[in-house]
Amino acid sequence: MEVQLLSILLGLALNLLLAFVAWRMKWLTLSGSVAAFVVGFSVFWCTRFDGWLLLMLFFITANILGKISRMITASVDLSMQKKGSQRDWIQVLANGALAALSAMLFGIAKSDIALVMFGSAVAAATADTWSGEAGILSRKSPVSIVTGKPVPKGQSGGITFLGTFSGLLGALIISIAWYGAFADYSNRKWLYYASIITVSGFIGTVVDSLLGATLQGHYWDPEEKRITEREYKNGVRLQQCRGIRWIDNDAVNFLSGVFAVLAGCVLSIIVD
Repeated sequence: MEVQLLSILLGLALNLLLAFVAWRMKWLTLSGSVAAFVVGFSVFWCTRFDGWLLLMLFFITANILGKISRMITASVDLSMQKKGSQRDWIQVLANGALAALSAMLFGIAKSDIALVMFGSAVAAATADTWSGEAGILSRKSPVSIVTGKPVPKGQSGGITFLGTFSGLLGALIISIAWYGAFADYSNRKWLYYASIITVSGFIGTVVDSLLGATLQGHYWDPEEKRITEREYKNGVRLQQCRGIRWIDNDAVNFLSGVFAVLAGCVLSIIVD
């Protein structure tokens, strides 16, 4: 009982500190910090320190890469994107809710498959973030994953070799960290599980690009004469030119995460 209480207090303290630091450094808005605390504590409580460190690997690298890419590409116009660099609660949950839910499932069922689903969720979020931030740094113009035609930097659905490779690398690093944290080294099955997490994470970022190019809502800005992800400008609703209005980048991130988690689940069942 005493050990359990200490674990709760440690989880509360670590996640409160993380949320406060992220807010002070303007990585997250106030609402984003609250959401990060909820996600972080849920993961800590259900997977203990190992799972929490895996989540922190995503969170810290994502924010550092974001800051670096924005410093290097300060001259690149990313105003077409709906939201700025500070993540709000919707963005946090779009990237972290599936990891928290998978962690809760593991906490209840103590299932290896749930643990793979957790790793897949974190790998997908990492792969998507790394590919997006690295893609902006590419010297080559991105092309649409659907048509292969050049698109502006920062536009959803655009891919580059650097971004795609970075996404795969991000998923691989998460899977290696997951293996180190949770695996039974005497059982080869866990190597298969780690490979599944890499594949699932990469699937997530590919699906993210596909959904961004097809289903995500895009709008025509008559003043700038270009496509934007912002539905409104100066209080005026812009004309939709493609996609579904209610599907924005946050919805795309969540849906691609669902694909990754389902892929991790199905492949794990096959291996198991």
